Amino acid sequence: MDKLKIKIIRLGYIPFDIDFKKIIKNKSLLFDVDKYINDYILDKNSDGGNWGYSDDILEKAIPNLQDNINFIFCICNVPLENNYYSRRLKNNKIIFTLFQMAEILKSENIPIENLILMKLYSYSFVYKMYNNRIPSKSEKTSFAHDETKGCIFDMTGYKSDVIYSCYNPIICDDCYHNLSKSKIPIDIIKKVRKEIKRIKKKLFYKLFDFVKNHPILSIIISFIFGVVVNLTSTIIWEKIKCFF
Repeated sequence: MDKLKIKIIRLGYIPFDIDFKKIIKNKSLLFDVDKYINDYILDKNSDGGNWGYSDDILEKAIPNLQDNINFIFCICNVPLENNYYSRRLKNNKIIFTLFQMAEILKSENIPIENLILMKLYSYSFVYKMYNNRIPSKSEKTSFAHDETKGCIFDMTGYKSDVIYSCYNPIICDDCYHNLSKSKIPIDIIKKVRKEIKRIKKKLFYKLFDFVKNHPILSIIISFIFGVVVNLTSTIIWEKIKCFF
């Protein structure tokens, strides 16, 4: 199966630091990301409720595909239609917003890159499932599930639930079955299941979470570690004094 080529662009003002090198360098059997991240202006005002931008306005603001690109993943920071954080537009375009999402991720010490990578994996599979195209939001689809499982195909009706699929995400058994029925090679699905395990938190924040979730055990470990260090340093000092 040929790998997809994805083009990432930024639309409008993005007030967050994103490590695009990490995204571009991600090794996947499913897709490659174009190494050039282009910026475009958003020169229209919102046309929906609660300052939201309609699919129509955003689709027109996103450039058309280049010949060697399978789909465009556009990052913005404005509210989307119906308060989604990601929407499928026409002509193989996807709009993804950091509005509210960046704060949700920050509260759980999850890098923005994790969410972007997770969506690139899920949309790449969707592209293959629907005969090499991204179905628009108006089309009926059945790849996502309402239950939150930490799966890359979680619907995340509550935006805060996205945290469960942004580190150590999975492809659940039901989705594995659906992908295999879509004539996607089983060996690719299995390998991607392993690939997405690389979407993790940084070590510091893993330790922070452990301390937060196991405070008493952390105190005990710290006490034992302190005693061991103290005894070791005392023994070493006594050995050193023997030479003087």
